[in-house]
Amino acid sequence: MALTPLAERDESDTSPGRPPRGPGTPWRSGWWPAGLVLVAAAAVLHAYGVSLVTSGVFGLYVGLAVALPGMLLWRLLRRGPLGEDLAVGAAVGYGLEILAYVPARALGAPLAALAAPAAVLAVFALVPGLRRNWRSVGRAPAGWSWTLAGIALVLLFWSTVYFRHHGFGWPSYGRPDIDLPFHLALVGELKHHMDLVTPWVVSEPVYYHWFAYADMAATSWATGIEPYVLVARLSMLPVILASVVAVAALGRRVAGSWRAGALTAVAACFVLAPDPYGWVQDLFYRDYGFNPVDDGSDIRLTLWTSPTQTFGSLLFVPLMLVVLDVLRDPVVPRRKWAALAVLPAAVMGAKASFLPTLLCALLLVLAVHLLRRRSLHRRAAVALGIVLGWMVFAQLVLFGGESQGLGLGPLDVLRRNPAGVSTHYTEDPRGYRLVVLLALTLLGWAAMWCGAAGLGLRRLLDPDAVLLAGLPLAGFAVLLLFGHSGGQAEGFFLQGARPYAAALATWGLLSLLSGRFRQRAVLGRGRLSLLPGRSRRRAVFGAVLAGVALVYVIRLAGGGEVPIIGPERRAAAVTLALVWPWAVVGAVALGAAVLAWRARSAFAAGLVVAFLLGCCAPTAVRQMGYAYADGRDNGWHDRADLWPVVTEGTLEAGRWLRDHSSPGDLVATNMHCAYEGHRGRSACDRRHFGIAAYSERRVLVESWAYTAEAHDQELVQGVPQEHTEYWLPRVLADNDAAFADPSPETIGRLRDRYGVRWLFTEDDIMPPSPELPRHATLMFRAGHCAVYKIK
Repeated sequence: MALTPLAERDESDTSPGRPPRGPGTPWRSGWWPAGLVLVAAAAVLHAYGVSLVTSGVFGLYVGLAVALPGMLLWRLLRRGPLGEDLAVGAAVGYGLEILAYVPARALGAPLAALAAPAAVLAVFALVPGLRRNWRSVGRAPAGWSWTLAGIALVLLFWSTVYFRHHGFGWPSYGRPDIDLPFHLALVGELKHHMDLVTPWVVSEPVYYHWFAYADMAATSWATGIEPYVLVARLSMLPVILASVVAVAALGRRVAGSWRAGALTAVAACFVLAPDPYGWVQDLFYRDYGFNPVDDGSDIRLTLWTSPTQTFGSLLFVPLMLVVLDVLRDPVVPRRKWAALAVLPAAVMGAKASFLPTLLCALLLVLAVHLLRRRSLHRRAAVALGIVLGWMVFAQLVLFGGESQGLGLGPLDVLRRNPAGVSTHYTEDPRGYRLVVLLALTLLGWAAMWCGAAGLGLRRLLDPDAVLLAGLPLAGFAVLLLFGHSGGQAEGFFLQGARPYAAALATWGLLSLLSGRFRQRAVLGRGRLSLLPGRSRRRAVFGAVLAGVALVYVIRLAGGGEVPIIGPERRAAAVTLALVWPWAVVGAVALGAAVLAWRARSAFAAGLVVAFLLGCCAPTAVRQMGYAYADGRDNGWHDRADLWPVVTEGTLEAGRWLRDHSSPGDLVATNMHCAYEGHRGRSACDRRHFGIAAYSERRVLVESWAYTAEAHDQELVQGVPQEHTEYWLPRVLADNDAAFADPSPETIGRLRDRYGVRWLFTEDDIMPPSPELPRHATLMFRAGHCAVYKIK
C-alpha cells in the first residue's frame, strides 16, 4: 500500500484556493515565526562576536546563492509552500554549490562557482515555461510554522553550548573542541587547493567526506568571512534550521498532514530515550549531550562538532523524498529518475554513512517484496543500482578504499555506554554486563519509536514503510556490530536515520489516535462510544503527563548518588540500580498495553504510545537544563575550560603567515603534540592541527592523526591512532633536526629535499634551539609562536 496521499489531510491543512480558517490576523502569517527565528539568530550571533553586517552578508549569500536557486531546481520535481521548498531547496542548492566549486577551484578561479546559481536564477527568470516556479503552491498553517519556529529557537539556544567554548581571542581559542582545528585545516585546504592532501601531514591524501568544507571554502571566497567564523558560528546554523523544516516536509509527505509534519520534526529533535536515573552522568557524556543509552540524538554537541554529519543530514532529505516518490507514485516522471541519478552525488561526499544505510534499506525493500509478492520490485532495484554505483565510486575515489578506523566489533559501542562508563560498569566489560546494557538500549528505542506499530503489520510491510524502517534498522545494526577506533563514530549511522524513524513512528501514532475502531469497556459491561475530539486530546495529554510523572517519581526514588562499582558496591548492586528504573517503566507500559489489547481499542493503544513518549520527555528537559545551568554557573562567553590543544599565538602567527606567503608554500614545525604539558612520548596526542588550521598552509609534518594510514597503523603498533608513531621516520628526523640542531645542512635539507620555505615554531613545551635565528630569518612572533623564513 502506498504512503498516505497528500489529499488525505487534516483540518489544519490549507491547500491552493482554500483560505485559512478564522480571521486574517497577522500572527497567522508564516513570515512572523520565520522573522522571529532570523532576528533571534542575528541577536545570538551578535552576542557571540559576529557583527550584524557579517551575519547579513552571510545570510544574503546563503539565500541568493544557495537556497533560492536550489528551491527553483527542486520545484522542477514538486512545488509546495515557500518554507518547505526553501528548506529542501537549500539542500539542493548546497549540492549545486559544491559541484560548481570543485571545478572552479581546480581551474584556479574559485569565484567562478557563483556562475552556477546566477545561471539558474537567470534561466528561471527568462524562460517562460519555468517562471511559474517562482510562485508557491499553498500556505502552511500557523500552528505548523510556530511549532517549527519553537524547535528552531531551542536548537539555537543549544548551539550556544558550543559558542560559549569557542571564542575569538586567547585563551578561548586555545581550548576548543579538539576537532575544530581539524575542520578548520580542511577548510583551508579546500579553499586553496583541489589536488587535496592532508594539510597537517603532506605525505597523506585526503580520504574523507569533505563536501561540508568545500561549502565553507566557497562561502569564504564569496563573502570574505574568516573560515574560523564560518566553522565556529555561521555555516551550520542555516543547515540546522533548514533541516528542521525539511524533516517536517518529509513527515508531511509520509503521513499526509501538516500535523504529522510538525510532530515528525518534534520527534526527530526531542524524543530521546528515557532517562529514569536521578544521578548525573560522567561529565564528558553530560556536557556533550549523550543520554544513558545511545539513542541517535541530535541534541548533542556533535550538531556542531561534526559539521559533516549535520551537513549530510540535510542533503539526504531530498534524496529520500525522491526515493519515496519512486516507490509509491503510480507513474514516475523522467525528471524524478534524473534527480535520483544525481542527488546521491552530493550525499556521497557529505557524509560516508548515509548511502550505505540507504543501500541496506533498499535491500530490505527488495527482500520483503520478494517474500510477499514472489516478484522483483523493479523500481527499488533500479534505485538500489544507482545508490550502489555512487557508493562504489565514493569508496574508490573519495575514500580510497579505506575504512577510516571502522571495522567489525560486536557490542564495542556498549563498552562506551554512557550509563556504563558513569558507573564504572564497563571497566570490566563482561558479557552479561554488555547484554544488560544492550537490553536497556533496545528498551530505549522501543519507547521512542513503538508508535510505528500503529500502522499494522500489513502497512509496515509495504515498500515505503519498509524503506523508512530499514534506515534505523541498518543504523542500529552498524551500532551493534561495528566499532570505530575514534569512539562514537559508528553512532552517526544511527543518528542519520533518526528523522526517518520519527516519520514512521509519527505516522503510526496518528493512525492509532485517529483510528475508528469499536471500543469495549475495560471496566463494566457496556460498550464505549468514540470520545469527542476534545476529550481525546485531553486523554492524550493526560497519558503524556503520566509518563513524565512516572520518570520523575523514579528519579526521586533512586536518589542522586551515582551507583559506582567499588569496595562498597558490588557489580550485582550496580546491575540492579541500572535495571530497576527501566523495569518499572516497562512494567507500567506492559500493563497498559494489555488493557488496550483487551479493549480492542486503537485509541487506547495510542495512549500507551503517548505514555511512553511522556517517559521520553524529561530527557530533553534535562539536556536543556544542563545547557542553562552550565552557562549560568560557568559563563556564557569565551570559556577556556576544554582541552589545551592550540598554543598561544598560533592564531596570530598563522594569519600573518597566511597573509605573507603563497598557498603553495610548505611549512615545517617543531611541534607534533596537541596537549600542553604532555612531554612523554606515550602521552603525546598527535591531533595537533592548529598551524595548518590558522595559516591555511600545508605543513610537512605537524601531526598525523585522523588519516587513513594512522588508522591502519593502529593494528601495526597496537595503540590508538592519536598515539601512533609516524611511519616515515626519516622525514620526521629530517624535520626535527632543523629545529634541534639548526645548520645550513639541516635547514637546507628541508628546503632542497622537501620544498619547505617557512618554519613555524612553538617554544612553550619543546623550544627550538637558540641557534635557529642564525640560519633562518625571524619574521613574526606572537605568544609562544614564531615564524621564520628559510634563507
